[in-house]
Amino acid sequence: MPKVGKLVPPDKLAIAIKNKISRTTLYNRIRAGWDIDKAISEPPRKRTVNLERNEAGVFVGVGKGKQRTFSLPKDLDEKLDMAIAESGLSPSQWIEETIINKLKQI
Repeated sequence: MPKVGKLVPPDKLAIAIKNKISRTTLYNRIRAGWDIDKAISEPPRKRTVNLERNEAGVFVGVGKGKQRTFSLPKDLDEKLDMAIAESGLSPSQWIEETIINKLKQI
């Protein structure tokens, strides 16, 4: 897809900037099918993140942590599924516990 400058006339881009809408947000909105007038006028969502930790060291006031992805060979993926199932924990709890235990060893 072309750059925002090729999609949006300069006068409309100036309105978006005045409305504190970044080029990236504007590009993503247009790519998602938004009408240009709506894309340059609707204020961006406010995202507030509170990165305080509680006594246990767990982040509080955070909706989601940083998403991390990885891929495994099929045989290891099957072993991972078995280990998680045997633990009785949810996948996210198992991964969290395993990472915390490993980091404590460092």
